[in-house]
Amino acid sequence: MKRLGIGGAVAMLFALAVFAQSAIDAEGVATGKTVLWFYGTEITVLIESDFEVNGSLVIDGRIVPFIASGTAFGEGCGDSAVLTLDVWLIMEAVGTTEDGKPISIRGGMAGSSTDANISGGALGSAVGPFFLIVTLGTDSYRAQGTAEGSAAGAFVVPDDPLTMQMEGTATYTLVGDLVPDVFPTEADAGPSAYVAYLPWDAETWPSDLFARLLTLLDGVPCESIGAPEGEPADG
Repeated sequence: MKRLGIGGAVAMLFALAVFAQSAIDAEGVATGKTVLWFYGTEITVLIESDFEVNGSLVIDGRIVPFIASGTAFGEGCGDSAVLTLDVWLIMEAVGTTEDGKPISIRGGMAGSSTDANISGGALGSAVGPFFLIVTLGTDSYRAQGTAEGSAAGAFVVPDDPLTMQMEGTATYTLVGDLVPDVFPTEADAGPSAYVAYLPWDAETWPSDLFARLLTLLDGVPCESIGAPEGEPADG
């Protein structure tokens, strides 16, 4: 994932506002651990991290800078022989806008890397779609677009002696569109209501993590959902 300076991101948004009434442009840093299981060249991973995100929303042509922090966790699978790694993440962050209004962000992203060098401590650079619910004060929006990022770290003594473990940092950018998160009736709301809007087929995600994503989108906090534990069952 390419990292932009916040000044550059805001400048981009001023230009973007000319073409789009509502948008999101943000960058962030995540710090955490990745637990790895190896079967020959096949790799499965669990990821846990704390992260910070800052950037701006464009809402009806008005630019709203914000900063937020929270947690993210997810799963991945890949092949060390061909340097590929697919990752699925869910995240939640809370913070404030520049004028002090509360903001919350929750949702998920997926990415594919073709330059992962696990032995060298690099999880590679990845690109893929994201889907977020952004709540600004009492107003909610669906945000969807493209995430880009990169991650690297160093091997440490693992918590589980049957695994390998890396600790490191990822940087990322999020660029996409915002639309009001409005349902025709209360009966239409709920986690299943978002499936039609997601930029992925549910079958492309690990089933347990996808279920957690829908629970998160329905408003259950990440800390209540809990991160996956043990080796991922599917991917």
